[in-house]
Amino acid sequence: MILLSDLTQRGFCIENANANDLQDYVQVIRACLKKYVDVDRESFGEWNDENVVNEFYIKTKRTFFGKLLHHGEVAGFLAYDIKDDRIDGISINLIEKVRNNGIGSLYLTYIIKLADKQSKPIFLKVMKTNPAVYLYTRLGFKHHKDFPGLHQMIYNPVSQ
Repeated sequence: MILLSDLTQRGFCIENANANDLQDYVQVIRACLKKYVDVDRESFGEWNDENVVNEFYIKTKRTFFGKLLHHGEVAGFLAYDIKDDRIDGISINLIEKVRNNGIGSLYLTYIIKLADKQSKPIFLKVMKTNPAVYLYTRLGFKHHKDFPGLHQMIYNPVSQ
């Protein structure tokens, strides 16, 4: 994924994430998601950094797992996975000070173009209390299934 020149001029860049990013990943995920886990402990249980560590190692095997930098500081992590029949494993985790810069929309638009080109649906899960559900809906994702504390959403590719 290539960032728009407007974003690079404002100090943003994306690099591949690697094992050296583990602690930054845990901090970013905690900052982004712990509040939603705390609101719905019935679905998610108590927050546990060890679960985030395990998730990190799963993401290192995905098609794309990148870290967003802002003026050289870690500001978020992005991931997706292309499979034979779908694109999934979508994650967008940005620290608060860099949200609302169009990065999430740009990232999802990039993945949607991949899906349309490859004629593959996109599946993602989002915590029910996370306002990101509105971004996904705005970009064409539809409700697919419910899980405890989560909505699964789907984007069906545009016919070519």
